[in-house]
Amino acid sequence: MDWIVIKGYTYFFVMFIATILLVWYIWYLYINKARREHYEEYSDLVLKDGLDDAPLEAMENTKKDEK
Repeated sequence: MDWIVIKGYTYFFVMFIATILLVWYIWYLYINKARREHYEEYSDLVLKDGLDDAPLEAMENTKKDEK
């Protein structure tokens, strides 16, 4: 095989994989609507950050061996 043909196949497969990844990423952003609802709430963490701030969401106690 010629070097130009090998470069052509390599370019095709790289572009094919990149296209699949781009479509998957766009689909992931479209489907993940629950995360989008909290962007404004989470952006306030950056703008109004202080040591005495309250958490946005309560964490569940997941320790199994707690007495």
